[in-house]
Amino acid sequence: MIAKLLMLDKPEARKDTCAMPPKHAIEAVTHPDPQPYYRSLRHERPLFFDEALGLWVASSHSAVSAAFAHPDLRVRPPAEPVPTALLGTPAGEVFAQLVRMTDGDFHTAHKPAVEEGARRWTLAGVARAAQAATDDLQERSDANAFMARLPVQVMARLLEVPQDQREATCLSVQQFVACIAPGASAQAVREGAQAAAALMAQGQALGLSPVQAANRIAFMQQALDATAALLGHTVLMLRQEPMQAAAADASAESMRAFVAEVERYCSPTQNTRRFAGEALVLHGQPVAQGQGVLLVLASANRDDSLNPDPDRFDAQRSGRRSMGFGEGRHGCPGAAIAIEIVAACARRLRTTGQFDSIFGAQAGFRPLANIRAPLFAF
Repeated sequence: MIAKLLMLDKPEARKDTCAMPPKHAIEAVTHPDPQPYYRSLRHERPLFFDEALGLWVASSHSAVSAAFAHPDLRVRPPAEPVPTALLGTPAGEVFAQLVRMTDGDFHTAHKPAVEEGARRWTLAGVARAAQAATDDLQERSDANAFMARLPVQVMARLLEVPQDQREATCLSVQQFVACIAPGASAQAVREGAQAAAALMAQGQALGLSPVQAANRIAFMQQALDATAALLGHTVLMLRQEPMQAAAADASAESMRAFVAEVERYCSPTQNTRRFAGEALVLHGQPVAQGQGVLLVLASANRDDSLNPDPDRFDAQRSGRRSMGFGEGRHGCPGAAIAIEIVAACARRLRTTGQFDSIFGAQAGFRPLANIRAPLFAF
């Protein structure tokens, strides 16, 4: 079961592409250094229509914040609230009930319960679950598998998934995530549909309603890629900033602050999307009904109107602000949980002396369109 749990992308040979700027904001996600490109966007074209992508691209703090706040920008295309490939499958039924993927009355009715659910866990409880998952996985996972498995297993522990069901549950979550990805293969959709049905049955066996069971899945699903990427970037910054890393080792609070600055500075979630429910004006630009807007969170986080001296990594930064977990009605309720998972894991590995034995040299990034996820050499 362990071998099947997560088939991760293999690291590719490093290529000298630093001299070539990315062609667009999606290619920037896996570029060796996207920040010069992002800087040029927010200074010269803070909101523009990219013909190659067929999307509006918002890169400044003001443009991204305006998009998050606009009442007529939705999280899904108005003509496709559920991905077409998922229609009529258990995965599509789950997708349709995810609070993070809906707007309007459904979102308004169910978001408070999701937020309340996220508040049920204390940071101390999250840390204990992260430490236990770290101890469980470190001996039987390479670095890339460890990063991907850890957040899902932590959430499964917090959701009190029985130990004998934990591996199967984490595999099902991975299959569900793979099937809802754009361009998923027919096989991935079939496997994801079966996984969704199993996960829903697990939730409903606990007495949860269909909406509650679906959003129980979301707690695990949302942890998969973004929190894994945050852990990868934390590894890189602990190595790159040894003096600040030593200070972070001193206490849980210090490591938590370090990870929060990693999230702002590195922006594991590089971008997200919104879609015009009707014709609208955004930041002075006319956006037609149905058009998409790519919100470049990684650029907004380095905007000096959001954070002074934004290109300096400072774990003790006062008044730190980040857009990486969203804003407004779709702001992520699990931000503190994600940061705590990574901080507790990093402290555990460093205090037990296992940090360097797990993580080798960086070997590029996973080929994802919105998550900048480091890969490590085997």
